[in-house]
This record gives sequence, C-alpha cells and structure tokens, in this order.
Amino acid sequence: MNLFINQLQNKKDFRKAVYSGDIFLNTNLQAPVDLCDFARHSITAAFKGETDHQALHTMMPVEEFVTLVTHLKGQFTNCLEVKEMIRRFVLEIGADPAEYLFDVPRVRVVPNYNYLHAGVSYAYKPHRDTWYGGSDCQINTWMPVYTIQPDQTMMINPAYFAAPVKNSSADWNLSNWINVQRSLAKDNVKEEVRVHPVPLEDISTASEIRIAANAGEIITFSGSHLHGTVPNYTAQTRFSVDFRLVHIADLLAGNGAVNVDSGAKDAEAGFKELIHVSDFSHFQGVNQ
Repeated sequence: MNLFINQLQNKKDFRKAVYSGDIFLNTNLQAPVDLCDFARHSITAAFKGETDHQALHTMMPVEEFVTLVTHLKGQFTNCLEVKEMIRRFVLEIGADPAEYLFDVPRVRVVPNYNYLHAGVSYAYKPHRDTWYGGSDCQINTWMPVYTIQPDQTMMINPAYFAAPVKNSSADWNLSNWINVQRSLAKDNVKEEVRVHPVPLEDISTASEIRIAANAGEIITFSGSHLHGTVPNYTAQTRFSVDFRLVHIADLLAGNGAVNVDSGAKDAEAGFKELIHVSDFSHFQGVNQ
C-alpha cells in the first residue's frame, strides 16, 4: 500500500491503484482550492455574515448551530457551482467526465465533541463506505476547508483494507436511510439515535493514518478503506468538503476493491443519487 504525493493528475492507472488500497494526496490542484473557497463563502452566508468560522460553536446555543448547519449543507449539496467544480476536478486530473459519476458533494461540520457529535455533525465510527451501500469501485475525496491538525482530521486505517472486520452492515438498510433517517439528522442533537453500520469488534489504532492537510489539499482513496471521524476535542470547528467518484464502466463490470466484509444488501438504492459528471443528469441504474 502506497501514498502518492501530487501524482493523481494524468496517472492513467490511478483507479487500479486506488482499488488496491493506495492513497493519493494532492496539494497542487486548483479545483479543490476553489471548492474550499466556495465553502467558506457558503458558511459565511449560512451563518449570517459571521466570518470567524472555526469559533462558530462558541457563539450560539447548539440548537441554533444545528439549524444553520442544516441550511448550509442543503445549500452546498444542491449548488450548481459546486457540481461544476467537481467536473473541473475530473478534467484537472486528466480524466474524462463522460466516464464518471459522482455522489452529491457535502460540506462536513465537526465542532468540539462535547458541544455536538450527533446528527448534522455525527462523528463517524470506523467504517467502510461499502457498509453504507457504496460500490466497491467508489473513489472517495476529502479536503479540509481550513488547515487542520492530526487531532481534528479524518483517520484511515490501512491495516484493515484487506482484513475483514465484524460489523453490522448486514442489518442496515440503505433505502430506509435515504428515505427516512437522513432527514432526521437535525433532530439528533444530544445523541445519535439513528442506526449506522458499525464495527462489532475492537479496532486497533496501531496503523491508523491521520493526514493533517492544508486548506484545499485533497485526499483520494478507496471507499473500501476503514476510515472515520477523529473526535474533535479542540477549540476549533473543523470544516471539510468531500465527494465520491464512480467509474461507470467499472461499476457495470463489477470492478473495484475486494469486498472483504460488507453485508449491505440494497446498494442499488443509492444509484439514483449518482450524477453524471459530464452533464449533471442522474444515473438511471446499471440497466440504463
């Protein structure tokens, strides 16, 4: 398993590398910088002109914070400008937009854990996105909106990439999550009562990687990697942006990382949320 620095662009075999567990860190791409800049403008707008974003959780009751974050997330996810930046990212790395789908872009907001760690700021336990119904060929991207430290970031645990973990994914329902549970995030303030697929055994942190990147530096990795939120006990709210790419031919052919432990049964329920990078039309499924 390897870490490539500034080599994602024009690397023809990057999908094969990602599917084998390799991780890419790019510090020199313009589209992620633009995404994070747009995210900062969106945060300011959602929080009524406040520009000290990392201190927002100190300025208001948690209930007000949740309401404003909910508005921010909805605006960002459904924004045409953000979708256009994702297409520019695909072009910038030398890939063909016609060959790719993307999941809706998201801005994540992680304040101090004791202030809020549920609902709109859920601190994800170690998981693979395949446990949530993601495809084996899902390619994740993640970037901080502001420079972060290791105790504020997201962790990846490469030791488990090919090692199965006992988990509850077989009992989790993607359709129910999309149609019912996702919209209840704003109602989960004191604790997370929505059901998530989680490990059913202890996870060793000995091989955990925490990449402390600067604003707009982007990490690209397989959705099959075990990863999760590092609980944020710092005085700063962490903002990040992520989106997922899916290569259409790989999805149709069943290519991707080896599924070592996911029991998710209704992955097709998520296909309707995938969007063509080329024209932003919605994917019609594997039989389109």
